[in-house]
Amino acid sequence: MIKFIYSILLFGVILSAQAQPNSEARLERIRAFRVAVFTDVLRLTPEEAQGFWPIYNEYLENREKTLEALRPQKQVDAMSDSEVEEAIKRHFEMRQREIELEKELYQKLRRVLPARKIARIPSAERAFRERLVERLQNARERRREHLERRN
Repeated sequence: MIKFIYSILLFGVILSAQAQPNSEARLERIRAFRVAVFTDVLRLTPEEAQGFWPIYNEYLENREKTLEALRPQKQVDAMSDSEVEEAIKRHFEMRQREIELEKELYQKLRRVLPARKIARIPSAERAFRERLVERLQNARERRREHLERRN
């Protein structure tokens, strides 16, 4: 459940970055930051990175589509009981699809990475989310301090 919440948080960060000017540049900085964190945590060699990133990016794209399909069209309080039941079913179907995507990811990565590095992927994802949130908080704090100095 925490993984799901972090994914939604990260998606919200990305969406807010898209809504702002220079959103493509911000997304590119986030991608570059992800590469740096994963390379550090997984200790990827250049050859491993070359095989890893196309597979992992495809996984992220498919996971994003899965999460997007999971998002309810309206608030739970505005749904009928049958709509809520259907949303709950969809939730479990999407969670199952996420597991299938992770299994596919593992099968593909087995050809390019040792199992120990594949096993570190959840740690790399967690480190990326934590460091990204920390960076965003620091940037928000710097902006707030800058605004306070101007006033």
